[in-house]
Amino acid sequence: MYTGETDSSLLPAITAGVHQLVADDRAQLHEILDNDNVGRLFGDDELPPPPNRVRQAMLADAPTEGQRELESGILTAAGRAVNYLHLRMPADLLRPARVFRMIRPHAHELVLHLEGGALGPLLAELMPHVAQDELVGVPGLRARLHRRHVELYLVDDISAAVHLSNVSYRQWTAGLAFAESLVDMGELRWLGNDPTPLTDAERAALDTRHRSPGPAGLNSSLLRRFRIFGDALWSVAWSRGCETTKVEWTPQPSLGRVARLLMHPLFGLPGDGHHVRYFDESGLTLTDLYAPRCAMHPASSAPVLVLRPVPGPDGPLELSSPGWRAAASPWSAWQRALSVANPTFPRQATQTPSPLNK
Repeated sequence: MYTGETDSSLLPAITAGVHQLVADDRAQLHEILDNDNVGRLFGDDELPPPPNRVRQAMLADAPTEGQRELESGILTAAGRAVNYLHLRMPADLLRPARVFRMIRPHAHELVLHLEGGALGPLLAELMPHVAQDELVGVPGLRARLHRRHVELYLVDDISAAVHLSNVSYRQWTAGLAFAESLVDMGELRWLGNDPTPLTDAERAALDTRHRSPGPAGLNSSLLRRFRIFGDALWSVAWSRGCETTKVEWTPQPSLGRVARLLMHPLFGLPGDGHHVRYFDESGLTLTDLYAPRCAMHPASSAPVLVLRPVPGPDGPLELSSPGWRAAASPWSAWQRALSVANPTFPRQATQTPSPLNK
């Protein structure tokens, strides 16, 4: 329900996690699973919260600030990528526009399985580049190509890594073609495995702002559970400042189901100080009262998550204006790259052996 994992990937992880627990931990785990825990939605815990080691053994959260920042940037980039998925021809708001097919959270890394066609839009929003004299994307983000997956990492923080699974070199070049049709990637084209150092624009951005908007810890935890919105036609998360993240989706799941899953004492969002507040238009806010405040802005308030389902579209999307048709053009670049015969995987440069060593 949280990650969309298959039995073949989930059962070994759960088995390994349970083996880390002592008898008392297992007893508390079973007691929590046998309880409906609905009181947490109204500020009343029927059972004491489990120790953090129990939660981490079942569904691990990111252990380092760099990992949380990277995952936070991916979450908000995925929210913007949904706009491009709507425009994939034939454009239709009634067609699912999802980014993540499966999420595999581990203590030391995160593995993401993307929906078909989501790679290009995600890269377009993730790649650091300068637009109108401002750095956009995730500063310091780089990619390392492997045979069947891509590793996203931070060149200035070795503790952070996210793996995009089942990505071929053909799909990778198509994703780059999609992104480059929208923006000029310059020196950060990411075609090979060269760890380009931080640019001056990236250093300046990291000195003056967060790597990505929003509360990084909250966004990272939400990304690791984002398949709770898997039944939605689309779901969008975006952040403002370093305090608030908003999620909208349509039409399913229900708000009550989302709230119960996120407030579950074992698998839900980390933290024991959540305050739930309901408001009009079928939405609610979750405030983590005891979460640490932003180090860059000590006067900031507690992280807030706003959840709001929205009405579904009335009909198919009509591309009636030239601007909308231009916005859909990157899909032509994507399709052309996918159609290239026999794309070759970039090889690392090898040193020519000396004649004396022959």
